Amino acid sequence: MKFHKYILLASLTMSLGAGIIATNQKVEASTTNNGTVIDERWGKPTFVAGAGLSNSQLTETMNVLGITSSEVNQQTATGADLIKYLGSGSGDDSVMLSSVVVNRTDSGSGITVDILTPANITQISADQYKNPLVTAGITDASVKVASVVKVTGESALTGVYKAFEANGETIDTNRAQLAQDELDTTSDVSQNIIDSANSSNDSTLSSSEQEQADEAYKSQLNQTLVEIKQELADLKEQNGSNASTTQITTIVNNAIQNNNLTQYISQADIDKLVSLAERYQTTDGVLDAESIAQLDKISSDFKDNLNKITDKLGSFGDQLKGTIEDNQGFFTNLWNTIKNFFTNLTN
Repeated sequence: MKFHKYILLASLTMSLGAGIIATNQKVEASTTNNGTVIDERWGKPTFVAGAGLSNSQLTETMNVLGITSSEVNQQTATGADLIKYLGSGSGDDSVMLSSVVVNRTDSGSGITVDILTPANITQISADQYKNPLVTAGITDASVKVASVVKVTGESALTGVYKAFEANGETIDTNRAQLAQDELDTTSDVSQNIIDSANSSNDSTLSSSEQEQADEAYKSQLNQTLVEIKQELADLKEQNGSNASTTQITTIVNNAIQNNNLTQYISQADIDKLVSLAERYQTTDGVLDAESIAQLDKISSDFKDNLNKITDKLGSFGDQLKGTIEDNQGFFTNLWNTIKNFFTNLTN
């Protein structure tokens, strides 16, 4: 009789355990009808629509994003939001046309950005959003961007900030304003680099290959920004103080050379990057451990994207990749020597 009781007890325990496991699985990852994952911290994904959209444009945008109103927490990004987060703008709702769907992801997963209407986001690539989002303090999120009309794409960041605050998370407006300046600056600098490279290179690239080459230059600049931030954080950790203007200039020039952009970038654009770097280290949080960890994640994305592009460009891609790899080895050793020199001085 006792033996049968033990078997019954064991069976009940196993059944309860299976029920608990099944319940936990449902809590951690429930889904909507179309397969969209609902994160436990936020509940439904947050859809932030541009206030300038007409009813028909809003419906079209939701269709592009693959969502229905019952599956998302819907918000609206207004002209007032643009002023709130960026400290500038006209406040005109009619210019708010791009929309985003934002999901919280697992801790340490990093930031992913997918532009679902690339033909209508005319100036900003998916990767170009990532550095500014980290600068603004955004962590561990997936972002989908869409617009059913042609826009430059800069206001999409406002939608991401609105999504985070709609879910009870605070946005530091100082960091958000720096992030927008970073996006505007790097968008201009990358276009200048592309124009300079295209006029300098005597290549026989097709139009599609030229587009890929242009994307490669953007990836190189994206990675340049990551390295500037990483080196500033590293130097501050070693010395306990912010870098001097001379040190910042060295860091910026090394990162540019490291990513094979020296021959294409003007001194005026270098000065813009130095100015950004100075603000990185004087704006709270931009160079903290959490932000640097997020930068490590997006850095891998930039390098992977660059490798994929250069692999498609044949001998031109081999030349580009080979030069970058040579520069990275040389300038990493050079910069380590410089850092050690300044560290020894302070000690």
